[in-house]
Amino acid sequence: MPASRESIKRKRMEISERRKGQFRKIYELLWFGNSRMHIKDIASELQVDPRTTSTVIEEAFNLGVVTIPQIRRRSHKNMMEHVYFIRCKDPLKVYSQYSEDLNVVYHAVMIGFADLMVIARKKIDIEGDILIEGCRSDYHIAYAPNHSWENAIQIMREKVENFSPKEYEPEGIIQTHWNEIIEWDEEDEKLFREFKYDLRKKFTPIMKKHLISTTKIYQWLERLPETCTVFTRYFPGGASWYDPFLFMFETDYEDFIIELFSELPTSAYFFKVSDKLFLSGRMLKESLRKVDLDMTNIAQLHIPLLVGDLRKKGILKEEADAIFRYSCTKDL
Repeated sequence: MPASRESIKRKRMEISERRKGQFRKIYELLWFGNSRMHIKDIASELQVDPRTTSTVIEEAFNLGVVTIPQIRRRSHKNMMEHVYFIRCKDPLKVYSQYSEDLNVVYHAVMIGFADLMVIARKKIDIEGDILIEGCRSDYHIAYAPNHSWENAIQIMREKVENFSPKEYEPEGIIQTHWNEIIEWDEEDEKLFREFKYDLRKKFTPIMKKHLISTTKIYQWLERLPETCTVFTRYFPGGASWYDPFLFMFETDYEDFIIELFSELPTSAYFFKVSDKLFLSGRMLKESLRKVDLDMTNIAQLHIPLLVGDLRKKGILKEEADAIFRYSCTKDL
């Protein structure tokens, strides 16, 4: 399990610059190279022995600085997911009900523009007022640049200031496959569930459990870029050091917004539902909201101020945000 915020705070004081550099290198190797890269090959890149490398990798994962490589389904017709954002009177009650619904693969209680977010494998009956609903696009996971939070904000401000609608050219970063059916059998599904939260799992226990051959697993891994989004995320201070937020944007400049918020040093991910673009990320608490009684100095509220500038320039038509309180994920 990831370390607590307090234990991470203590650890941050203890981690040497060399160790931080090793964590970053591990992230880059898993991102640009092979998510299942062998320890000996990582050790060679770090220029330390394999035993030390195993310790460093475990520490990076446990502190939440680097996440274990994971996968999520793409948006093919036979793997489609439906997303709902709901306003309701009793979120806890509705949350409990969806905990028993096997069609629901993820749901969360939030504070903000919606009370609940629900992701289901098919359309379901909803209790409450549906604010936004639709099929989920593919996820787009941003590569976390190796710069400070302060530098990120400066770069983002300059990009907003220099943005020209006339020069904007869509790139189609967010992909959908709603009208495509991809080959996906029972063994594929079993392997997806096994590797969903840990793509570095060992083969042998999985082969014995499901009676699946090594050949099938290698074939399945080769097809992953086509069937799933493969990703590793990076959080310089450890994931629990930051607040989990969800932003909803309505814009005619979708790819600019994605590129803009991809400057954050904490890995963000993006997806679309209906005509709305969503950004899910972890951000410094002080960049989002004031936590003390002095509300006169808002200069540190970098993200709200930046979003305000995006609205003033007409880059955003609409925006809203929410904080995740608690969530439930089913291994389905």
